[in-house]
Amino acid sequence: MASRYWSPDEPAGALDDPAELTDHFDPLSRDLTRGRYTRVAGAMARGCPVAHTDRFADGLWTVSGYDQLVAVHREEGEVYSNVPVLLQSFGQVRPMIPMESDPPLHRQYKQIIAAPLSRREQQAREPYYRDLVRRQIATFLDDGVAELFEQLCTPVTVHALMDTLGVPAPDRERLADLAVALVRGQAEDGAPAVAIYEYFSGLAAAKRTDPGDDIVSLLCRAEVDGRPLSETEILDYCLILLPAGFETTASSMSFMFLMLAEDPELQALLRAEPERIPTALEELMRYVTPTRSHTRTVLTDTDLDGHTLRAGERVYLNWAGANHDPAVFDHPDELRIDRSPNRHMAYGYGAHTCVGLHMARTELKVAFEEVLAALDDIRITSPDDVHETIGTTWAITHLPVTFTRGGSAR
Repeated sequence: MASRYWSPDEPAGALDDPAELTDHFDPLSRDLTRGRYTRVAGAMARGCPVAHTDRFADGLWTVSGYDQLVAVHREEGEVYSNVPVLLQSFGQVRPMIPMESDPPLHRQYKQIIAAPLSRREQQAREPYYRDLVRRQIATFLDDGVAELFEQLCTPVTVHALMDTLGVPAPDRERLADLAVALVRGQAEDGAPAVAIYEYFSGLAAAKRTDPGDDIVSLLCRAEVDGRPLSETEILDYCLILLPAGFETTASSMSFMFLMLAEDPELQALLRAEPERIPTALEELMRYVTPTRSHTRTVLTDTDLDGHTLRAGERVYLNWAGANHDPAVFDHPDELRIDRSPNRHMAYGYGAHTCVGLHMARTELKVAFEEVLAALDDIRITSPDDVHETIGTTWAITHLPVTFTRGGSAR
């Protein structure tokens, strides 16, 4: 039995062959779990920063080099479209706002929800997040064992996001289940997307009559191009805000806790010096890159790093490759919690940088602080017990740990 789950140096099958990466890269291969994705993505950044793979439909371009990805991001809306944004469709019937929109509408769409997700507003919500985390920890604190994804990562991020959206407590568990089914592709007929559209149509109607201090109420009174948002625009916002607002953060949190549980020295250091947690989390996000990629569509024939990309072809933005590109990051395969500067792409890049990044950072910071204060000697029960789910966002969806009650436990 392996002593650790996170084992980037483990063989990755055919994907250890440079020729395979150049022509047949499969970003959803099970051979890329346990951290092997980051190693292989880094190899692509070094050896084939722009490559074409035949693994999906008519094929797609994979861009893994940092500078090459910056070039793509800077030409979004002119050379590259954000539709579709995902490698695999959610089953949505219309583009998701604001992710699947191009300038000039994209900026207006994003600005509507920017204020409640700003750094200042999220810092003001820190006491609420802290209370959520403490209440969840209390449910297993005396047990000495916990399944962190189900007992901490998911409930904390679900309630944080649903509260921000204005979803009543009785509806949250069902909506969370629908969002997970949407992201994990558990219903090929698009039923989760339809159910989410239907739910938010009803919620929006209720918010028009009785508005609150929440994002759905904000959308109901927002304008774009001098007109109110349409019903379909509001629903398209909600379809992506639901999974993007909690599932991606829960997935990131699961990897952060895996790394913590397998590194006793890191635990001890951050307990002794909790002020280093924010910087450490940025490095952990770079190192793991839980959201591995989005996609773009070529609008007009263009040259990228000596390759001709034709209009209509799709591009896979391999952010994990950029985050392990040695041209930008010194010793990229090493975890250096004080790394500075750290211009990683774990939250995207440029105009399409994740609008919820301040919310995610605040939730992660609070969760780390509270877990390290309440739990000592955190260890995974066994590497064989860890389950990793792959997709656009990767997650540790089963993370059983043991621990002792910490001296600062409340």
